[in-house]
Amino acid sequence: MVVTALALTSILLGKIRRYGREPKTRLSEKMKYIVMGKGLKFSVLGGKDEVGGNKVLLESGKTRLMLDFGLSFSRYKEYFAEFLQPRKCNALLDWFEFGLLPRMKGLYRKDYSLHCGLEFEEEPLVDALLLTHAHLDHSGLIHFLREDISILCTRETYLILKALEETSSWSFGDAVNLRKSFHFVKTRKGGYRRLEGERAKTPRKFVLLEPYEKYSVDDVEVQAVPVDHSLPGACAFIIYTDYGNVVYTGDFRFHGRRGELTRKFVKLARKASPELMFCEGTRIGETENVTEEDVERRSEEIVASSDGLVIVNYPLRDLDRLQTFFDVARKCGRKLVVNLRQAYLLKSFEETGEYPRLEDVAVYVGRKGWGLMSDEFYVHLEDLGWVKGSELDEKQVKLDYCKWERGFLDLENTVTYKDLRERPEEFVWRCDNFELNELIDVRPSRGVYIRSLTEPFSDDMVIEEKRVRNWLRHFNLLPVHQVHASGHANGEEIRSMIRVVEPRKLVPIHTEAPQLFFA
Repeated sequence: MVVTALALTSILLGKIRRYGREPKTRLSEKMKYIVMGKGLKFSVLGGKDEVGGNKVLLESGKTRLMLDFGLSFSRYKEYFAEFLQPRKCNALLDWFEFGLLPRMKGLYRKDYSLHCGLEFEEEPLVDALLLTHAHLDHSGLIHFLREDISILCTRETYLILKALEETSSWSFGDAVNLRKSFHFVKTRKGGYRRLEGERAKTPRKFVLLEPYEKYSVDDVEVQAVPVDHSLPGACAFIIYTDYGNVVYTGDFRFHGRRGELTRKFVKLARKASPELMFCEGTRIGETENVTEEDVERRSEEIVASSDGLVIVNYPLRDLDRLQTFFDVARKCGRKLVVNLRQAYLLKSFEETGEYPRLEDVAVYVGRKGWGLMSDEFYVHLEDLGWVKGSELDEKQVKLDYCKWERGFLDLENTVTYKDLRERPEEFVWRCDNFELNELIDVRPSRGVYIRSLTEPFSDDMVIEEKRVRNWLRHFNLLPVHQVHASGHANGEEIRSMIRVVEPRKLVPIHTEAPQLFFA
């Protein structure tokens, strides 16, 4: 298997000593292969010199594994935006054009390959995809993979991917089920119609891993080791091979609610005596942390001092952060309000018993479509003239909502903009940037805004944040209270972990500053 070169500027391959870190081997621009002994090879296809977009091809003897298959947001945003999307009709080609997908045979789904006139290999290139977690920069390109590639991940990661697939309208979201495109079937009249619905759906081959158990993939064993990160189900992988063991950290931190998981991973990684370790370094240049406990304490102070509506924005899939604001709301005599997508996710996780139950929060139902759920707006009936939309039968009202949303509309714990407007002191309302137009209906007379997200770090994020501030200023919700704990370890913690694990070779990944691993 030929693997691609890695430039000196994008990676350092070094031997790690217990009491110091000194790179012993450096790659030159001329090196074409990264070969670890006779049978261990790898290629970093994404995630080098950038944060996210992880894609690592690992070969041990005859076994080939893909470690994550994520979307590079930075590269994607160089060419695409909300108003300019890759074309579904061009299948793989728009993604190949700008290097968003690696051009490799045997990796991609048959319908997309043959639609584009590309050769389709009968045997898949890789035996399995090892998926560390469900953030899109690690999982966002699964849509393009062929369905006969096994996907090994935790149960929580699978639940999040399933929720994303069910609740998202993105054209490239076939993470759990591959929905065949460009297929036609015969009709009774002898013509053709597009293959759609359940008949077009093919489940992907998921293997849901129990934590710490070892699973065989051909001639290697893989072990999913839970770590603390900013969504449920994140894990690292320890891969046991005849040519030396490999550690792949995924994304991790020590300062969240589950830091003990990461500390246990470090002990197991050291015990494995790895020949090779791929280590993330998102915050390799930082030395301090804000903990989840800090977020809860500061947020409670802010909420307790407010007598109006409290609006918070935190990542949709970060259920530990949801737990934080759930606890803050409860301590302050309020109820946390979530949107329909987060309600769907909470319902999916109820069986785990680790997070609030759906009945313990309030579910916000906003106006959509024709806005028929409101009694403040009117529709025209042919024989009666203009009447309140709420006077229509329930079936008509529900047509404003997606099928997956309709099951939540009849819950006893739903709230609307009128509830937030009339009783603002009772709620902590999660409202993300895509829902700011709800403020026009809610019209808070007074309130505070807590931003529990990473600070903007790119030009488009800065522009978006400026737009958000315009909305908040319009509704007198400034200043913004920035209260956030990162999902990533800092540089001192990363280097300390490396000293403990003592891999023979180190590959920095998911970082813009690989040289700082050896600082």
